[in-house]
Order: sequence, then C-alpha cells, then structure tokens
Amino acid sequence: MEEHKAKILLCSPLGLSSGSGIARWANHIKKYHSENDSTISLNIFPMDRSSYIDEDINPVKRAYLGLKDYYKIVNGICTEVSKNKYDIIHVASSASISIVKDIYLLKKLRKCNVKTIIHFHFGRIPELYKANNWEWKLICKVVKLATKIIVIDKKSYDTLIKSGFDNIEFLANPLALEIHETIQINSDIVRNNRKILFAGHVYKTKGVFELVEACSTIPDINLKIIGKYEEEIKSELLAIARRHKSTDWIEFTGNLQHEKVIKAMLSCDIFVLPTYTEGFPNVILESMACGCAIVTTPVGAIPEMLEEENGKHYGILVPPKNVEELKEGIEKMLNNETLKQECRKNVQQRVNERYNIDAVWRQMCNIWKETI
Repeated sequence: MEEHKAKILLCSPLGLSSGSGIARWANHIKKYHSENDSTISLNIFPMDRSSYIDEDINPVKRAYLGLKDYYKIVNGICTEVSKNKYDIIHVASSASISIVKDIYLLKKLRKCNVKTIIHFHFGRIPELYKANNWEWKLICKVVKLATKIIVIDKKSYDTLIKSGFDNIEFLANPLALEIHETIQINSDIVRNNRKILFAGHVYKTKGVFELVEACSTIPDINLKIIGKYEEEIKSELLAIARRHKSTDWIEFTGNLQHEKVIKAMLSCDIFVLPTYTEGFPNVILESMACGCAIVTTPVGAIPEMLEEENGKHYGILVPPKNVEELKEGIEKMLNNETLKQECRKNVQQRVNERYNIDAVWRQMCNIWKETI
C-alpha cells in the first residue's frame, strides 16, 4: 500500500524587496523542496503585505494597514483550504500586531478540521513572558489554539515549556545551498584589514547609532554599512561620525544584490551587528558561513549560534545599546589575531554542522509527520 503523501500549505511572506528574513526562509524552503523532495506535497500561500511598512510609521496607521491586509490574507487562506484538502496549514508569524491575524485564522481553521502549525520567527518570547503584557497573553492564546508551535531559539522553547505548554517544537533556520556556492566561487577574495561591515536595515533598533559612535573613536578603520536607509538617518549618523573625525572612513551602500553582500562578508575583517532584538538572523548565519569574525549582541537565537563550546570561541557578544562595551568588543577582535582566526574557523565548522538545509528539512518533515 502506498504511503500517504503529506499535503502541506505553507503560508508565509515571499517577497524579498523588504529584506524580510521570513521571506528569505520561505524561499529557501520552497526551492529546496522543489529540487530535492517529492515525498511531501508542499503548496505555498503568499502572505505579503500590500505595502512596505517602515519602522517609523505612525502606530495607528500601522495597525490599520495591518488589520486591513490580515483580513484579506486570512480569507484568502480559508478560501484555499476550502478548495483543496490539506493535512497541515503551516503559518509563519512575526508576532506583534500580526498575532491578531494568527488568532483569527486559527479560529476559522478549527471549523475546517485541519491541523495547524504556527511558526514563530522572532526571539522575544522570554522578554514577553517576563513583561506578562498584552502580546504575551495573545501568544498564549495562539499556542492553545494551534496544533503545534515551532520556535527558532532554545530560550523561547524553554520559556513556553516552563509555562505549561506541551505542543512546542524547536527548529533552527537553515543556510541556503546557494550561499555555499557563492562562497566557493569567490574563494579567492582577500580580507581587508580593519574593514568593519554591517548589513541589515539601517534602523535605530539594529544598533547602527551605537555602531557609528563606537567606531568614531577607533583609529585606522573603515566601516561599510549595507542596507536600505532613510536620508535623515544617514545624516544623523554622519553627524555622529563628524563629532570625532572626518567621514571618509564610513560608507553607505544602500541595498545590494545578495551576491554582493556575501562578497562583502568575505572581504571584511569583522562583521558587526549590534541589534536590540532578533529572531534567527540570516545575516549572522551567512556571516558564519563566510568565516567572519563576529561582534554582536546576545538577543534571539544569537547566543546559541555563537555560544562558546568546549573552550572554543565563536564570536564576541556585547550588551545592546552599550557603546563602550561595543567599542571594547570591536577593538578586542581587531587586535587579537589569534582570537579572530579561531572564531573564523569555528563559525564555519558550526554552520556546516548545525544549520545545513538538508538536516533542517529532515527535522521539519518529521514535525509535519508527527503532527498528522
């Protein structure tokens, strides 16, 4: 008798124009499935927003636009489920206001007698648990309504288990196969001494103000900032730099093609991401694959990505929003060649062992099969 072929509807943003980490993850999964696995029937429902939402947008307008989009998305998913029989509806979620969408969707899907997985792509669950605020209460409601919950970091897993929930799974994000290919093609790139790289949204919450402040008083360095920026933010950052020296050491590139970002990671001396909050950041995963010496903050899944193990060092973690400790971390990595080389070697080994997409895909398939 032929084994049942699990039919999954994966609901996630897919558009990469906003730089969404969830969209990148979903596209990795979609591509890997189409090229490597015929034992799972995987359909994709795009949950892209109708417009790009900047972090500085008015909160009331953000809520209005969010609810408007989410109403259409939920109804679209329910229409798809009514037309086709699925074993599991797997929904990627970034929490915050989108939790309202998750609850609305889960309640509607319960009437369809279909199993549901909510995949939380953020790392703030321990902080929300401590705050015991509205977002935490809504997260608890989602956990109770869903068949299973997937989290992307161990601290979130432990927090939900400690809270009495028994339907929680932990699954790391994978590194895309094409990253390895890009790295191999560009294996002849030479690292630039004292070149510091930041890649991501040029937002205050990514720690860019602290980064420029810290670098402004470090001699003989170059700082390259890759990512979309607002002119006002750029002007403020240049003003910070100008207080200490000229601005010829700092470069803003704007958004770049992904291949160029990888090349920049291969050529930098240190990769720095002083972010305030994260889920499972692709830029850390990719900088590990590129063998970067990394200075970052212990938020989201980053601590387990770079945790010291058996006396081996993988990077330097500094508290968010702390200019002095960030400066000390950067200078320590710049000036300690032994530590720098050890971290570069160790992060490449770890990313290939823990985060290769073959292993992560197998784990996800096991979660699906256990859920059915």
